[in-house]
Amino acid sequence: MKRLAYWLIDYIYLLRGQSHSFIYRKPPGHYLGHIVEFKNPIIFIPGLLEKWSVFTKFANKISLIGHPVYILSELGYNTKDVPVAAEIVQKLIQEKDSRNVVIIAHSKGGLIGKFVLAHLDKENRVKKLIAIAAPFAGTSLVKHIPIKHFKHMETSAEVIADLESHTEVNKYIVSIYPIFDNHVWPHSSSILKGATNIEVPVRGHHKVLFAKEVEDEIINLIS
Repeated sequence: MKRLAYWLIDYIYLLRGQSHSFIYRKPPGHYLGHIVEFKNPIIFIPGLLEKWSVFTKFANKISLIGHPVYILSELGYNTKDVPVAAEIVQKLIQEKDSRNVVIIAHSKGGLIGKFVLAHLDKENRVKKLIAIAAPFAGTSLVKHIPIKHFKHMETSAEVIADLESHTEVNKYIVSIYPIFDNHVWPHSSSILKGATNIEVPVRGHHKVLFAKEVEDEIINLIS
């Protein structure tokens, strides 16, 4: 019964995050209008069927600290294949001539961020990937979802196997994951050997995006 309650509560947070896409149609002007010198640029990558606005809680605070904050409207609801989405991220980095970039990503966004590190970041422009509830080893949950957009997150998916083979980039990754994740099966899928792995006392794949503990970790990691 407790796990059922965790699922139900998490989907309340899912709806809360989705509602932000109607409230925040465009990023606030201060995302790129309030920049303090030497603050690392931040790129946000949402999860599958999410828009950039799910990060509003974090992004607003990070922006007001003085970090330039970039969002990727081109990703839409992030249904593109991981390599295609990663090219969009890399294109932004190149166009802005950004360096010491910190990528903050949720769920599928973590796979996209790791693909950038493993295959596209030839000039070492990305300093760190902070992944939240990312299924780096895939998730068996998607076997029960008959929608093609989910299939690249299966544990047997080609892109998952490819990313798992690139352990050399794990040292640039911080994986933050909840103590119970109703979408990432098994739980160990979010744990990367050689990365910095941080478990937070939160229950829920979407709820974790609204947790004070996660916000504090992120602010500390980008400082």
